[in-house]
This record gives sequence, structure tokens and C-alpha cells, in this order.
Amino acid sequence: MRLQAFVNIPFLCLIAVFGLCPDKLKADDAEASSGGAAVQALPIAAVSGAAAEPLTKGGFAGKVTDLTTGQPLVGVTLRVLRKEEVIAGALSDEKGEFRIVNLDADRVVVEARYLGYQVYRENFNVREFELATLNISLRPATFYQEPVEIIGESPTVYKRLTGAAEIISSATMQQVQPLGTQEILRQAPGVIGFGDDGFGNSRMNIGIRGLNPRRSSRVLVLEDGIPIQPAIYVYPNMYYNPPVERIDNLEILKGSASIMYGPQTMGGVINYVTRRPRSDFGGFARLAGGENGYASVFAEIGGWGNSTIHPEVQLLFKRGDGFRDNNSFEQFNATLKTNIQLSADAMLYIKANVNLEEAEATYTGLTEYSFKTDPNFNPKDDDLFTIKRYALDLIYTRNVGDAVIAVSKAYASHFDRRWWREYDVFVKASQYDPAHPDNIIAVPYYELGDLIRVGGGINNFGILRTFSVLGAEHSYNWHHAVAGADAYLDAGARLHFERFIDDRQEGSLTDAREGVYFIRNVEDSTVNIVGQSHHYETTALSMFAQERLHWGDLTVRLGLRMETFEQERIDRLQGSLYQDRSSSVLLPGIGLNYQWRGFNFYGGVHRGFTPPSSGTLKVLNFGQNAGDDGLDLRSEKSWNYEAGFRVNESWYAFELTGFLLEIEDLVAAGRGTAFKNLGGARTFGIESGGVLRTSQLWDVLPDIDYAYTNLHTEVLSGVVRSALRAGVDVDLSGNKLPYAPEHTLSFGLNKRFDFGLTLRADARYVSKVYTDFENFETTTNRGDSGPVPAYTIFNASAEYMLGEDWRLFASVKNLTDEVYIASRLHSNPGQPDASASSGILVGARRQITAGAQYNF
Repeated sequence: MRLQAFVNIPFLCLIAVFGLCPDKLKADDAEASSGGAAVQALPIAAVSGAAAEPLTKGGFAGKVTDLTTGQPLVGVTLRVLRKEEVIAGALSDEKGEFRIVNLDADRVVVEARYLGYQVYRENFNVREFELATLNISLRPATFYQEPVEIIGESPTVYKRLTGAAEIISSATMQQVQPLGTQEILRQAPGVIGFGDDGFGNSRMNIGIRGLNPRRSSRVLVLEDGIPIQPAIYVYPNMYYNPPVERIDNLEILKGSASIMYGPQTMGGVINYVTRRPRSDFGGFARLAGGENGYASVFAEIGGWGNSTIHPEVQLLFKRGDGFRDNNSFEQFNATLKTNIQLSADAMLYIKANVNLEEAEATYTGLTEYSFKTDPNFNPKDDDLFTIKRYALDLIYTRNVGDAVIAVSKAYASHFDRRWWREYDVFVKASQYDPAHPDNIIAVPYYELGDLIRVGGGINNFGILRTFSVLGAEHSYNWHHAVAGADAYLDAGARLHFERFIDDRQEGSLTDAREGVYFIRNVEDSTVNIVGQSHHYETTALSMFAQERLHWGDLTVRLGLRMETFEQERIDRLQGSLYQDRSSSVLLPGIGLNYQWRGFNFYGGVHRGFTPPSSGTLKVLNFGQNAGDDGLDLRSEKSWNYEAGFRVNESWYAFELTGFLLEIEDLVAAGRGTAFKNLGGARTFGIESGGVLRTSQLWDVLPDIDYAYTNLHTEVLSGVVRSALRAGVDVDLSGNKLPYAPEHTLSFGLNKRFDFGLTLRADARYVSKVYTDFENFETTTNRGDSGPVPAYTIFNASAEYMLGEDWRLFASVKNLTDEVYIASRLHSNPGQPDASASSGILVGARRQITAGAQYNF
């Protein structure tokens, strides 16, 4: 069935309503224009010729700040109106200050507008030869966040969220000095990360609340509110991750509010917030280097242009040799972005990004023998992983009257990923000569003793994937009243298209970069297909509506999301065989928040959903039991429950959440395993995070922060074919989910000194995890089965501000140079062939880095 069958008259009418309603709302709420702003001081000072240059006419000067934080607001549009005609205007500067002079004596209206804040309007009399001081505090519009954010920085908005959420601020990121985003994400409770090779961090592996972390495919990842995974429906695996240097702060949303975003609504939402273009000319240059050939150069310059347009350019180049042999990488990332102030009520944000990467990445993991004797071992010098990604984002925001904000988004990306890997074999270390790698004596996988995994020295294969994505979204944020409550409605729709070309070619040499799909037999002219060419397309319509009601200290959030999409696949090497599947689902959610004596108690329930990713199913080859290509596997669904509280006082902040996920039709997503849907699974536990600002009690003490998760998982029912016992079915009931540690703890100490020095030390503990659904306790000599033992990593960092322009910094990761197993993420004990199962991926070793940043 084609997607058009789902886009029926009611849906079209709903979209039409979204488009037409705001004009009516504008008229209905025209009287609400002055709500929310607080005037700290009315015209209180007259500056005469004795104190300053004489004024020929009157005017205003003052400052605009955020009512909740007291921070100055930069770029606020101030207008002076006489009989609704604009006669003068100004923008607040970097200190929030403004000045409007040479106004004729008269009665006027002063108006201040800033996206995300309630409009300020007040009547004043302009007096001749007087410069009135006007200090304005704008009240955040709690129904609206800047379109690049999903939580925002307003303390009022954060406290009244109806579910668990975390914001990792730019200050925290600067203190931790992460080498990649996965490192900083693990600072948040409920977030689990497992390591892969390399510095680049493009192949991120993040799970939330016990869901499988491999390639972060069960988490929705956004950048400035726009999806960035290669294909969020057909293949969401994270093979691109923005470099951490470009990220200003991180937002993680796990509660019922996450149904505003989709389609991955089961685990949570991660939003990378990048820095906004600056309004004044300036920038910085940062240079860093360290062990293992690591070097990074990052520069940012912006603020040129005029009063309405502020372009900014960011350039990054970094490289490293990695933590194993033959594990180097290089990355180039460039971004051009600008804010265009189209009018006092309209803003256009444009961002274009190019990312190019080349890495000696490999799936060749370690055997038990290699891990114990040489954890840096990797003999593969011909494996190559390359990325080319081009992206363009447009966000248009305008005030439709004083109570409605309209946001339109359009995005496009093209992502090309080429991964050439030499076929592996097992050999005995005692029979392997690294100086003559072509002289290979292969041995069976069941060989004991000094078994190692190396390249076969004959040929290779290429996994060649290309993704093209287009999307458009339009939404409204409407402030109104319902039954005596302040009400805020977010409603909109998104149309999304993605194409995924999944090719596999066989190379004739170990360093081949071109290959073949099939081989023709000369004797009988038959064709042997050795490659793959699958073309996937998905067209999706999403619609969402969420109402937030505020009755005094009580907040109620009601939401509904609809996902309708069609997935198609053409097998180009099987007579262009065509298959398709259409799906539609409604996802409700409700959340509550009650404020009592500084505490905010919250709770909620929402329907979680993971779409049947046809690309993932076929690529991982675990759909055979549910249809020829896995398209008939049922979608994973869940009911997500949580309850908790948060408090934020002057010297401490604390959040505690209990959660429960009841999962239906969980797909046992082991790599390369022919699993069908399991009957169900459950994850539950508690997560907590907070900070003790003890330096405010006694300035010699450090500040303390922590994040802790206690996680329990259980397969409720499910039978699969054993990976190690041929022909035996195994009942998984009562088993734990893979890569779901019972305990994770991050603990940090941070001390800032008045003379500009900041010191930080932190530790991270991860308890033992199983790596498969059968919960194997014992390991094989190949390294592809068994648990990941518990480990603890210590880090330290320091920074020193040398005046206002220079910042010096240094960090040490894995201070004790702990040798530990990071994961067996690409392994499957049921496929013992050396090239089908990768073995042990070793954790990142000690890395010392230092650098300097110059601000101008």
C-alpha cells in the first residue's frame, strides 16, 4: 500500500487548520501584548547639560535582562511607536544596553521583542532635554524555546518539566575537556556508552535506560533540533557524530515530553546545541595536541555583516594515531551559519556543514590471547573507513501576533560512507611473522592456545552506503487560556523522505577500493552473486500536538504523536525485486509536575515506539525467522513510566527518577543473528544526578557533581536458537538484556580559584555486563563471547585563564592507563568465522592532551 493512502482528508484538514488558526489567534490575543515583562525602574534619571552632552531632544537609555536569571539579553529589538507607527529603534548590545535619542517630546509606546520571551510594551512621555533611564526585565515565554533547543536554559522551564531531563552546560564541557561527545554524554544519569576504536567518535554507541547501545540506533539524535542520523527510519545507526568542538551544550530528554520528537520515542532524545552566531565581530582560535599523535586546530570567526545579518564560520581539523596499531584518523569539519533578522518579528537561521573523515577503522577485534599479551595489536594496515557528509538546515521563526510563534524548518543532507575491510583469518601467534604478513597459515576457529585474528592477505570487501535525506516541518506555539489555566499548545507536522543505497562489493586485493558485485563462470556462463545492492526509500508523515496547562504550582502535559510511513526496498541483484511495508501508529503521553517548597515532583507515562528499520534488519541479517528480509518483523513498542523530583537551590541541585519500561516485541538485535521478535522485556531502575556547590559554603572546598544509575533488565519471554549449541532452542525468560550494567557512576570534583585556575578530577565506574541474550558467563578463545568485566576510569583536567584573551588547558584521560574491555559490540558467538565476528574491542588507553585558546 502506498503512503498516499494514509494521507487522508482528516489529516489534510488538520494541516490546514494548523495553517489557518494563528490568524484568528492573532486577533483573539491582541490585547495580551504587554504581559510578562517587569519594569525595574521607570524614567528615573534626567541627564542635563551639566552631566553630559546637551540633548536637543529627548530619549531613552537602559538595559534589558532576563527576569529569571538577571543576565543581559543581547540583540533585543527595541522600538518606539507613535500611534502604532515606528519612529525609532535600536538593538541591545553585548551588555544588554541600548540608547535611543533625539525623540520629539510626545507620548509614545516603548516595545521590546526577543524570540522566546513575552513581548514588553509600555506607555511613556518623552520629555525635552531628558534621557530617561529604562531598565526592562523580560519574562521567558515558558511555552516556547528557541527552535534549536528542546529544553532551553530558563530555570523556570527546566524546573517545571514533567519528566527526567539533563542539560550538560558549556561550562561543564569546558571543564571535562572531552575528546568526543560520547565521553560527555556518559556524564548524564541513565545514559550508557560503550567504546569503539579510534579518537574520532563518529561511530557512537549510546543507550538509554537499558536499550541496546550499538550505534545508538535506539536513541533519536538531533543537532539544533534537526535529526542528524543517516536515516532515522530506515537506518538510524550513528555513523556520523558532530565533533565535540562545535557543541555548546547538550540536552537529554527521557520523559513523556519526548513524544514531541520521533520516530525513536522509546529511549529518549539527545539534542546537540551549537553556538549561535555572535552579533559583534570576534572569535577564537584553539590549538591542542598530545599523545598518540593527537592534534586539533579549531577556529571560529563571526560577527561581521550589518545590523540584520551576522555570518559566522567554524573550521576544524584534527587527527590522531588511535589507541591501537593501524588506527589513525583525520577529520575536517567546516560550518557556515548566520542569523538574518528579517524584521522585528521574524528571524531566519541558516547553517551549512561539511564533514570529511578518513580512518584506519577495522572490525578486527582481539582474541583472549591478544588482549592479555598485546592489547594494542592490530595487523590490518589496509582497512579504510571514509565519510563525506554535506548538510543544510534552515529555521525560520516569526511572531504571529503576541501569543503565537510559528517555526518552519527545512533540512537536507547527503551522507556517503565507504568502508573497505580485509577478510580476517585465525592464526597461531607462534606461526605468525609480522614482517611477512603474506605468509599466512590459517587455523580453525576452535583452535586453543595463542590464537590471534589477522588479515588473510588475499582480498577484501567494501560496505558502501549512501544516504540522502530531505525534510520539512512546520509548527506553532500558542499561548492561551483553558479553564482558568495558563495554556501552551505546541502543534505541527513534518514530512520526511530518505533514500538509503546499501551496496557491498568484493575486492580482489587487500587494499582494493573498487570491487565487483558478481563473478561470471567462464566455463558455463553462470553468474555467482558475491555482492549486494539494496535500495531503500522511506516517506514519512509525522504530526504532533502537546498541551501544557499551568494551574498555579501544578503543570499538566498532554501529548499525542502520529507516525505514518512507508518503507520500500528494491534488490537490484535479484531481478530488481520490489518489496514494501506501510506502518501507522499513535503515541500518547501525559505528564505532571507539582511545585512544593522548592521541590518539583513530576511523573508521566508515554507510549514508546521503534520503527521496523528495514535497512538495519537486512544489514544485520536477523530477520530470516520473520520473513524473507525482515520487513515483517513487528515494531518494538513500550509503555514508559517514570516518577521523581528535582530541587535547585543556591548551593545544591538534585534530581532523582524512578523509571519502568515495559517493552513489547523486542527484537533481539545481536549482530548477525537470525532472531525473531521476543515476547517482551522489562527495564526498570533509578537514576540520579546533581551538584553540591560547597564552595559557596566555604570557598576552600571544591564543588561536587555526580550521576548514578541503578538498572535492572529482564527478558519476559522469548525463545531463540542457541549461538553455541547447534540445533538447540534456548528459553531466554529471566535473562538480562545485553549491555545493560546494573550500576554506573560518574563522580567529579571541581575547584575554581579566583586567580583564573580551574582544576577537575573525575571517575567513572561501570559494572559487569552481558554481551548477548544468552548471558554467557564464560569466554571463548576467539574473544567474541562472554561478559564485559567491571572497570573504573580516572580522569583529570586543568585550565588557566591568562587575562581575558588567553585560555590554557590540559587533560589526562584514563589516568592510570587501565587496560580494560570496552565492548564486544560487533561480535556474535554463533558466527565463529574470523570475518563475521570481531572479538574484543579494547578501551581507550591513557591520553595526555594540552593546548591553548586565543579569544579576539
